[in-house]
Amino acid sequence: MFRSNRLILLLLFFILNGCSYSPNITRIKRSDLPAYNPKDFSKPILVKKIVKLDNSMESEDDLIIQGIWYELHGNYKKSHHFYSILYQRTKNLEYLLRELATALYGGIVSKNIPELEKIVKKNPSNIQLKRLLIAFYINKMDNKKAKEIGEELIRESGEAIDYELDASPYILSGEYKRAVELLTVAYNKTYNEDILLKIAILLDDYLHDVDGATERLEEYRKRHKCSEKICNKLLEIYSKEEKVQPLIDIYLNLYRKTKKEIYATKLVEGYIYTKEFDRAISFLQNEYRNDELLYEVFLAKKDYANAFRVSNRLYSIEKSPRWLAESAMALYEKSSNKNSKEMLNQVVNRFEKAIREGTKDSVYLNYYGYILIDKDIDIQKGIKIVKDALKEQPNNSYYLDSLAWGYYKLHRCKDAYREMKKVIDIEGLDEEDIAEHWRAIESCNK
Repeated sequence: MFRSNRLILLLLFFILNGCSYSPNITRIKRSDLPAYNPKDFSKPILVKKIVKLDNSMESEDDLIIQGIWYELHGNYKKSHHFYSILYQRTKNLEYLLRELATALYGGIVSKNIPELEKIVKKNPSNIQLKRLLIAFYINKMDNKKAKEIGEELIRESGEAIDYELDASPYILSGEYKRAVELLTVAYNKTYNEDILLKIAILLDDYLHDVDGATERLEEYRKRHKCSEKICNKLLEIYSKEEKVQPLIDIYLNLYRKTKKEIYATKLVEGYIYTKEFDRAISFLQNEYRNDELLYEVFLAKKDYANAFRVSNRLYSIEKSPRWLAESAMALYEKSSNKNSKEMLNQVVNRFEKAIREGTKDSVYLNYYGYILIDKDIDIQKGIKIVKDALKEQPNNSYYLDSLAWGYYKLHRCKDAYREMKKVIDIEGLDEEDIAEHWRAIESCNK
């Protein structure tokens, strides 16, 4: 049996991949979520060029220069070393804060955390010190202390960053509802999409409140339009829910906003899946010129005349044997008389040229081999070509059907029955062509 399984595979791929490409917004581990999109303690921009400094310099000014230099270049461990020396020498609060901050960035357990705790007790109204302290507690997953400081922060400052910080220990301890409450306050103060994403992740992945996550994201989308971050999270949700129409709408918006090919491709796949072929054709002819996708749409629509036209154009441009083989299949499919010798000669010539030029795709080999068999053009050659296709996909039921039909045509009934029995075991008898072949081979084998 010849069959280009391209459309079936395309639609299956579309469904199995949730009708979307794999978005960047994915499930985030609970331990990582508190640090997702940090805003208060952002690291300095890294500079590519690193200049080595003389470590023998020991004056306070020299130590300051080295500490700042390494901090600016992202080498927090070295920077921490110099700030630590500075604090030991001077007990200056500013050096302590820099020592603690670089320890935080560098993943170092600072021995001065108890010192910071003492200073916070002496300066209970210092918000910045408390923010630094809660960051260490979150880092150490000391949720009890982090919650205590967090509650103090939101009482004293009421700023969005403090509600977001306070949510972190609740996330780490699995108290997601409380975390969402705190993050919601932070979001309502800022409408910051990073905070909204954190809320959506908690609702969707941890509280299994898909509707709640969708509602909040869609509300943001209506009010502020859809950034890639927000839209990608919506795509992830709609993919899991297998809601195709919302996906199509988002892909169209994302393509028009970003002009990224991936969104255009997925939009067309969505149109094919929903059989909105004319919308796909209009999009590909007016907004995103892509003949390869246009060809796939014409195949899906069974508009083989236009598919033949496009495949010819692609071959003339790319000179790829693939498009010769595609044009051969489209030529056969568009013909009203499948027994036309003139048409069959053209099909054979196109396949022969495609094979000479290097195409080895099993789909093309099986299609061509079956035509040679079914139309009694060259049954022996057809069997050989189908066997070449089976080397790539030995269990493909359509290829096995072609081989069985070739054996039947040569009156090798036992061989035909053996191969056709494999097809029936895989596919059953629901498909008309398979049932017809099975009846003929059974009769031949009696």
